[in-house]
Amino acid sequence: MMNLSDHIKKRMKDNFLMKRNMPIQRDMKTLNTSSLMMNFGSFYIPKMGKSNPMGEDAHFISKDHQTIGLADGKSDWKKEGIDAGEYARQLMNNCLVVLDAKDREIVYPQLILEEAYLNTKVDGSSTACIITLTGESLNVVNVGDSGFMLFRNGIMVYKSSTQKHGINYPYQLGKSDHCDDPSAAEEFIIGVRAGDWVVAGTNGLFDNMYASEMEVAMKVIGEAGCLEPQVLAQVLADLAFENSLDYTQGISPYSQAALKEGYPIPIKCGGKPDDITVIVAHILPTQGHTLVLGNIENSYSFQPYLPKKSPTVNVMDPIVMKRCKPIKKGMKTLNERSLMMNIGSSYIPKKGKSNPKGEDAHFISKHHQTIGLADGVSSWAKKGIDAGEYARQLMDNCLTILYTKYMEIVYPQLVLQEAYSNTEVNGSSTACIITLTDESLNVVNVGDSGFMLFRKGNMIYKSSTQQHRFNCPYQLGKNSHCDDPSVAEEFIIGVRGGDLVVAGTDGLFDNVFASEMEVIIKQIVGTDQPELLAQILAEQALENSLKTEGVSPYSQAASMEGYRRSGGKPDDITVVVAHILPPNHLL
Repeated sequence: MMNLSDHIKKRMKDNFLMKRNMPIQRDMKTLNTSSLMMNFGSFYIPKMGKSNPMGEDAHFISKDHQTIGLADGKSDWKKEGIDAGEYARQLMNNCLVVLDAKDREIVYPQLILEEAYLNTKVDGSSTACIITLTGESLNVVNVGDSGFMLFRNGIMVYKSSTQKHGINYPYQLGKSDHCDDPSAAEEFIIGVRAGDWVVAGTNGLFDNMYASEMEVAMKVIGEAGCLEPQVLAQVLADLAFENSLDYTQGISPYSQAALKEGYPIPIKCGGKPDDITVIVAHILPTQGHTLVLGNIENSYSFQPYLPKKSPTVNVMDPIVMKRCKPIKKGMKTLNERSLMMNIGSSYIPKKGKSNPKGEDAHFISKHHQTIGLADGVSSWAKKGIDAGEYARQLMDNCLTILYTKYMEIVYPQLVLQEAYSNTEVNGSSTACIITLTDESLNVVNVGDSGFMLFRKGNMIYKSSTQQHRFNCPYQLGKNSHCDDPSVAEEFIIGVRGGDLVVAGTDGLFDNVFASEMEVIIKQIVGTDQPELLAQILAEQALENSLKTEGVSPYSQAASMEGYRRSGGKPDDITVVVAHILPPNHLL
């Protein structure tokens, strides 16, 4: 079997690239106010055999606004004689119209999507993902299973999460009763640096290619001296296309997800034929770089291509195993790491509770460079059960597992799974475990605990929350209405020296806006006292929680769900602060 490296080299030489529908391009303007800019390339391969040769994907690139967008029309509509691709195309076109209609210095993807959604009148539905570069961050809004990966130094450091009602049933925008609207979108900000690569795509890409395969592709193309956005987009689209035609017993992201949902291998094996959209953006410094995309429409000759034999992927292939097991790429032992965390914490139980310990719990393992938080769900008190005991036992089990089984490299998902299995008391809780693996945070999260990442005093990333409905977060427990670790969100996010991680339970995030945290952080910047910062943030959260008037993150979220709330939300408050530093700073 041809290995992946040789396969990529062969594909780079083959003149098989098909001229496809290309996104509407915009001439680049000078961006004097930004230190970074994106150079783009894209490629689209509609699914073969469809009655509609245009397929059901759509995308756009606006270089003026340093913004890209993708949409994947849902094919189920064809049973009713409706072309969902038309919905996706109109939605993306409306995004471009909204972008161009107003003189925008800063692009707010959520507002763009909301207005484009309102202006899309045709029947159908689609996923949607809009990404814009603002300063040193990506501002993202995402609905469904389209999304992106962020690569740094050839390693995948972040993958956006997917939203789905069930397997093969993603969140989708549309006007039908069974569809979603933009209020369901996930919004977040993630920091980037010069040299990073953004690979965005519809599920035709991510169902058929592992991150490890993309890493190999980037390495091989880079060694060949032609690592450009357009080239990478084409190669990734082609590899996804070939993998999608693999009907053998090989493992793919799609078949792996199907197995997780209980579908047997003979039914869901190999790849998944689908429309494939890939957009690649290279993050570059504005100074000394000019964005030149070239004459895309005339760059490629038309030569329909169908591989004679699709590459098979053995279950034991090390490329696949990197993704079947916990993410290990680039992880270093404690002695090899270039960064370490200096950690401090503060805990304020809610006043007036019969249990003075409260219902939050957390741990810090400086040896393992790992922290964890859990928030016992208070509704158990109505049944006479102390959910705080569940949270404490869960966190204690995490620490026990760390010190008995993980002396060097930590895999948060496996730690949480085993700790959950060993927690026998009644109750339930959220859970978040974060470990530093060299230059990245490896995270597993269930519910509405989480963290924010601050760089130079500014919040550049906030983990998303998981909830069944307002005030009902995902929660680990053995009761039938509880969740298990399989629902956890797992991701990796790159960090650098000087960054601050502020982790907490919802007692913090329901009562303190990110902008308030930024003011506090900037006031004590340079002191390297995470314990002090944790105490100040916890005290600010306590003060805000006791207010009966005014706007808080909690009242704002309640208002979006149609509830009338004002002021803060009294609750247990846990804050863990980690300052990212070179190891010699901790000696």
